[in-house]
Formats: sequence, structure tokens, C-alpha cells
Amino acid sequence: MQLPAANISNETAMPIGERDKKLIDAFPEALLLVEKQGRILSANKAAFELLGCPLDRLAGRDLSALITVDPSQLDLYLLACSRAAQFHIGSFQVRSDTGQQIACRFDGALLPWTGENILLLRLTPRTTSSTPFIALNEQIESLNRARHGLENEVKLRTVELLDAQVKLQQLSAKLMLAQDEERRRLARDLHDSTGQTLTAIQLNLSVLLNEFSLSPENRARIEQTVALTNHAMAEVRTISHLLHPPMLDEAGLCMALRTFVEGFEERSRIAVATDLPANFERLSPEMETALFRIVQECLTNVHRHSGSKEASIRLARENGCVVLEVADIGRGLSPANNGSSQKTGVGIRGMQERVRLLNGVMEFLDVRPGTCVRIKLPSPPQTSSDPDAVLVAAGKAEVNAN
Repeated sequence: MQLPAANISNETAMPIGERDKKLIDAFPEALLLVEKQGRILSANKAAFELLGCPLDRLAGRDLSALITVDPSQLDLYLLACSRAAQFHIGSFQVRSDTGQQIACRFDGALLPWTGENILLLRLTPRTTSSTPFIALNEQIESLNRARHGLENEVKLRTVELLDAQVKLQQLSAKLMLAQDEERRRLARDLHDSTGQTLTAIQLNLSVLLNEFSLSPENRARIEQTVALTNHAMAEVRTISHLLHPPMLDEAGLCMALRTFVEGFEERSRIAVATDLPANFERLSPEMETALFRIVQECLTNVHRHSGSKEASIRLARENGCVVLEVADIGRGLSPANNGSSQKTGVGIRGMQERVRLLNGVMEFLDVRPGTCVRIKLPSPPQTSSDPDAVLVAAGKAEVNAN
């Protein structure tokens, strides 16, 4: 707001104080005339009423005596007002003569017709007088403060969420590792303990069968018990291999998959075609275990859900990655079971978690007919393996399995 210059001739000019006092008394708002240094020269009637003291107690006082904040803030404000004949807005707490503190908006500017030392200050109590523009500014400031507060809260919660996500992923990896270790331990215990116990029972029953004094009924019972023992031994061996095949550690992924597929075909009557390179290099134990478990889960899903009597497994290296594909010619994907739905089963979620922990990608492809699960895992270059060593390891694994 630019103050208009007064066009008053020297001949008609009255003393500066009296003229200015008559001019500012006409305003209904509280006005003060002060020097640039802050000394009060005059005030109007509205100012007397606001501050509760007569002119003789205001004139000559320093404005800083009426302000409750640091005087340096007032000095900066007066300096800004004295630079041009343009109102500058400020906000200060004013202390009345009775000790009451009044929050006021200050509008101050240099008076161009009184020389360079006088400032005009308009005091507007915030609690009693507020224009729509001031109220709108206050609302905008309040909204901005709320927005900044919400943004800071969102940032804080985002950091906490990311931290919790990292911790959850670490916990998931530890649980997956613990699960594999527990399966390995159970497989070893079944083979070394339960399997050996059943073998001893079988040997004792065979000795009893050689007794000539057995009645035909008892001999039939013993033969039936031997058959049940053989069946139990076969089941223990199968469960042990499913929990953790010994060939996976000894001979590698391809040999373990071939052995598993043979047993799966016998149990499920599903023909599984395998494309497993004979010279496929060994991978890290974590990657071989993950790929074996994924094949297990995929073939289990083929048997339970697809209705297909054929399946295929392909393992290869492509562009520095290990690629695994398990396909069938069954019913195909449904919208609720395509790997991205919230209704995804525990088995598929387990596969996704294993792939994620290895920084890989898993895709569910609708190949019409059937489904293809494609896994792509980044793999560093492998050192060439000795084929003879692989055969020796496979022989050791076969001995341990029996």
C-alpha cells in the first residue's frame, strides 16, 4: 500500500506535531507516530483506548517498552518500515497500561510528508479486528503447518515401514534357512535312526522265518509283518528323500532332480520330461536348495490342481542367469491363482519368497493349454566341475540313500 503524498504548501502548513495529530485522530484504528529509532512522538485517540494511557504518558517513551518480545525483532521491523513509503506487516504482543497483553498486527510505513524521521504505525488487535484477507492468511498458514506436519509424519512412518520391511525380509530368510536345516536334520534322523531300526526288525523277522517249528499261521503272520516292515522302510526312505535328498548335497541339483522325478512319476502316474544338461555346473547350496524346493512345489501343484498327466522341467543358463521352467498341459491359470492374487496359497508364496531372497524373478505364464512357471536367478560365473568327481559323489549319495 503506497501512502499518498500530502500537497501542503509552506504558507498553510501548521506545526508538524499538531498537523499530524489532527490527521491521525480522524482514523478509527490505533495509530502511532514514531521515530526510526522507536521513540513515540504522538498517538491518536484509538491508540490511547487500546493502550489505556494518555498522550503525556506515551509521548517520549520507547516503543520497545510496550512490546513483550526481544527488542531486536522490533528494531528489524522498524528498519524495514523506514526504507520506503510502503506498509510492512509485523506481529507483536503489546502490553497495555493495565498489564494486559494484546496480540496486534503492525502496519508500518515511512511518512513521506513529514521528513525522514517519522514512521506511521497502525496497530490492529488480532482478537477484535480482522479482515477476511488476514483470516484467510491465517487459515493458509495453519493449513501449511498441518501439511508440513503430515508430510513429516508420513516420512517418519515411511522410514519405519522400510525398516520393518527389511527386518521382515531378514527374518524370512532366517526362517527359510532354519526350515531347510530342520528338514535336513529330520531326513538324516529318519535314515540313520528309524531306517536302521526297521532294518533290524526285518533281520530278526527273517531269522524267525527260518525256524522249522513255526505253525503255518505264525509263519503267515511273520511273513505279513516282514512285508509291512519293508513297506514302512520304503515310506521312511521316500519321506527322507523328500525332506532333503542326499544327492542334492553330494551330486548336485540335476542328479537330485532326476532321482526325485523318478519317484514322483511312480507315485503320481504323471510323466515328467526333463531337460537337465549333463554338464551343468554346481550352484551355491542356497540356490540349489531353492530350485529343488520350487520344482517339488510345482510338481505337487500339477498333481493336485492341473489335472495334467504330463509335465516338463527345463534347466539352463541364459545370459549369466539360471533359468528354470516347469510346465504342464492341464487346466491353466485362473485369475485367483496366478501368483499375484491375495488368495495365493502358502506354497506359491514360499516359492516367491525363495526367489526374492535370491534377487530373482518368477513368472506364471498361461501357455494354453497348461501353465509354465518360469524362474530366473542371477548367477555368477561358475568354475568348471570334474565329471568324474560328480559320478563319485553320486555313487556316495546312492550308498547313503540305501
